[in-house]
Amino acid sequence: MRAHSNKQAFVTISVDDGYPSDLRAAELLNKYGLAATFYVPAHNPEQPVLTPEQVRQLSKRFEIGGHTMNHLPLNTLSDEQASQEIVEGKQWMEDLLGERVLAFCYPRGKFGQRVAGLVRKAGFVGARTCCLNLHGYTDDPFMWGVSTQAHNHTKGIQLRHALLERNFQGMFNFLTTYKSATDWAIHFEHALDHVQIRGGVAHLYLHSWEIDERNDWQKLDSVFRSISERKSLRRVTNGELFAMCTARNYSMDSERDLAVNETAAAQSHKVQSDSSIQSPSI
Repeated sequence: MRAHSNKQAFVTISVDDGYPSDLRAAELLNKYGLAATFYVPAHNPEQPVLTPEQVRQLSKRFEIGGHTMNHLPLNTLSDEQASQEIVEGKQWMEDLLGERVLAFCYPRGKFGQRVAGLVRKAGFVGARTCCLNLHGYTDDPFMWGVSTQAHNHTKGIQLRHALLERNFQGMFNFLTTYKSATDWAIHFEHALDHVQIRGGVAHLYLHSWEIDERNDWQKLDSVFRSISERKSLRRVTNGELFAMCTARNYSMDSERDLAVNETAAAQSHKVQSDSSIQSPSI
């Protein structure tokens, strides 16, 4: 399928939780030359995580994003506790890698304006949610949604989650752009088709432990191959996407401010010109 739009078209991939099988996902990504962001917590009470040395090795090829210290749902914590999880997780990762960590992902998909504010305050450039069926740009780089999760969801689950998250755009997109697809590979192909023609961001996220459980590695290989064959799509990390979003919004704000200032100046000049006109004597 050829692109017929001048709008920028991006594809990005994110891998959550730092499970040891992330290394297998990395091998497939390398196979097809794709960019991705791996979100790794320091600890996870539910399952094993990559060792520090494995994380360092992974960072040589891929972006590593912040995912807190202990993978706790931040919306259940106080501001102090949540901030500690976010900040200490960021510091741990930066000390480990010796570089700044730009991107953040909300553990277990739990977030809100309060938590997003804490992530912003911690110094991240942007953050990813788990809101599905989204492929456009966002005004808030700390509220990035995704197109597809590499996991089959029934139509009922898709619509219920959209309602709970107040993701009404995603609900509409699921019924139209994504054609109510319940197979995740077909679902993401719809995202790729749409973005390739109309522009936007096709974003796939996955848990390697779910790929293990469903033995979906061959399906993942096929999807990665499909992405690699779409040469018009620019491959970016989440951090690059967030940074571009921030720059884009800043540029739009600057242009809007300039337009407002020019309008105000023109109106001021008109008022001054009007006041200089003398009324004729009677």
